[in-house]
Amino acid sequence: MLTSPLVLRLLACASLASTASSSSTSAKTTPQRIIYTGLSSAADDSGSDLLLDALTKDGYVSITDIRSQHGLHFREMKRNLMSNLHECLSDIGEDVPLQHLDDGTVRKSFATVTLPSADDAASQQPIHLLDDYLARNPHKSAACHAFQEHLSDFRSTVGDATRLFAARLSVELGVALPSPLLLSSNVKRGTDHYDDVESVVMGSEHLEHFHSYQKGDDVKEGNDSMATIELHTDQGLFIAFTPGMLVDHSTDQSMELSDGFYVQDSTTGENVLLEFTQDDDLVFMLGDGVNQIINNQLGDEDGKKVLRATPHALSLSHEQPRVWYGRMVLAPSDAYLPEAASTTFGQLRQVFVESSSKGESIPMGIGCSSNSKMVINTSRFLADEEHDEDEGGHGVSENQCADDSMFCWYRCMALTEETATCAERRLGLQCVDPRGLVVEGGAGHGDFYPACTNNTHITHPITPYPQIEQQDTDVCTADLWTEFNAEEEYDHVISLKPDPTKPGPDTNLYWSIIESEDGQKKLKARLTFNDVFGWLAMGFANEFDTVHNGMNGGKVLLMKPGGEYSPVTGLDLSVGPNVGAYVIDDTDSAFRHWVDTESAVEKASHEHTDCFTALSFESDNISGQTFSLEGTTDDIIWAGNSNDYYVGYHSPFSRARLTINWLTGDVEFFVSKPAWGAEDDADVSEAGPLDSPTKLEDDDSSSSTIGASIGLAIVIISIMMH
Repeated sequence: MLTSPLVLRLLACASLASTASSSSTSAKTTPQRIIYTGLSSAADDSGSDLLLDALTKDGYVSITDIRSQHGLHFREMKRNLMSNLHECLSDIGEDVPLQHLDDGTVRKSFATVTLPSADDAASQQPIHLLDDYLARNPHKSAACHAFQEHLSDFRSTVGDATRLFAARLSVELGVALPSPLLLSSNVKRGTDHYDDVESVVMGSEHLEHFHSYQKGDDVKEGNDSMATIELHTDQGLFIAFTPGMLVDHSTDQSMELSDGFYVQDSTTGENVLLEFTQDDDLVFMLGDGVNQIINNQLGDEDGKKVLRATPHALSLSHEQPRVWYGRMVLAPSDAYLPEAASTTFGQLRQVFVESSSKGESIPMGIGCSSNSKMVINTSRFLADEEHDEDEGGHGVSENQCADDSMFCWYRCMALTEETATCAERRLGLQCVDPRGLVVEGGAGHGDFYPACTNNTHITHPITPYPQIEQQDTDVCTADLWTEFNAEEEYDHVISLKPDPTKPGPDTNLYWSIIESEDGQKKLKARLTFNDVFGWLAMGFANEFDTVHNGMNGGKVLLMKPGGEYSPVTGLDLSVGPNVGAYVIDDTDSAFRHWVDTESAVEKASHEHTDCFTALSFESDNISGQTFSLEGTTDDIIWAGNSNDYYVGYHSPFSRARLTINWLTGDVEFFVSKPAWGAEDDADVSEAGPLDSPTKLEDDDSSSSTIGASIGLAIVIISIMMH
């Protein structure tokens, strides 16, 4: 069995930060440079050490004068691509991931991955954020079009250089390393072991980031002396990166090399400025992975081939945008050290994330080049210990899931016969939506479920559905809302906002009890929603559902703007608006699991303008469940969406559960601790109903408070690429 110290040593070497200062120093150094053609011609020549002198002393080397397979100069390829990065990220806007760093710098990013393959171009995964933006806006952003045009050749050329670097390093390390270097857990299924460094590199995932850094407008006084990114050593075997370039958009996007990149000198321990005097450098810098995979297995008695993982830091002072690209090479997910008893690097990375999420302490610095763990901690606190699975809601965390289930959509989802065998088929087990997008760690609201896929949250991150056109507040006035509500007289009217001080659209329910010619009583009702038309629903709560507060198993009328629903493409709007009667699935909340009863809905109608939405009907029942019109109460839920055509998202403030006495007009709202994540986003699958209810008289609703804030602590390993 794998011993605990080794597990901890392997897990500990992630993204680490040193306590040493990275402040400016007058000392400077330059990387050793190797011409690309020399690296290529020497790949099979073991007579000289092109790389080892620099990699053992400094831990980095620069490759210059690179040409693509088509003969293009890497210098020009890099300029054509990177000169458009910052403007493209700015054009995309709010959807771009960004991070606010301690010195006031804002970092915007594209992220993707290249998967293991002999053909680098074929294994390149797309940048979905970029592709989705260009698909929605084909005639916008010349910068994004230019960036995409040059992207594939640039990545392929970096991939070719990475392969040559790995091949040459394998030759120079030679017999000092055992063969195989790493074992594969899939060898019984025809996969070879990893014999040398080259096979390890070519059998691994390569994480790629395109970053743009710029000082924010709110930079605090004195922050110029702060490090943008503190001294740290990267995760993985090594990273190939292009030195940062400053972009001047006032001069037709001219570029110049950026300073501010510091490395720790291996002799003095001083932080020195690493200068790049040519703009065609592709720098290879070693990470903590070489300690585990190479250094710990060297049969090099005099230590001349021990590689150095380089501590480095970034300190920016320029106001101009700084653009940067990096390609980090991880150990193959199915690989393991001979001493590790088949525990793979992929499993170890997962254990690291899980241990972090549980708050377990992992000793750092064992066999690593730095001594503190760098994490991003996003926390919501479980304030009420009694809010658990038995009471409903999402009172479960990732560490509570059994071995035959996984944490997905804030709950433990059972694995099927198919998803229990992902690893055997060299596929990852991920929490995905029907579009194949991956939610990191299972911590997200939406139509998510376990699936076997090589998609990751990096290559296929969750992106929002296309948003429908929103209200124009200059047109959609309070007077117009009043007019929309005054179309017909009713005996009763209530506001469906339990707390008018909370955000969310005003929503009203009007009704009268009417009699048909044969004396049968019916409910004549109109639900009005002060927002645009995504969908609108109301109906009976299921009193036996304690998981989603009456939603699962509920019977509802749903007004939607189209038909022929697909969870990938949404509603077919050519069908037109319609009202239908549905029974929500007892366990699976997403709309694709709802049952259309095809029951006739008497005198059901839909109204919608560019401002408002309304659902009207006359009936004594919904899908066979009759309204209590003689003086007893009904348990009712409602929810609305004004965001998209996917019958999914709704705001936590566009929903409610309540009891109504249709005869007297008396109403009681159900209020409870919100579902996990309900402070932010919810889904129709969390349908408007809240969680385990307590009653709140409607005349006291404005002064009530929701009990406790509930959530999940999500720990994310930060790969410090810059």
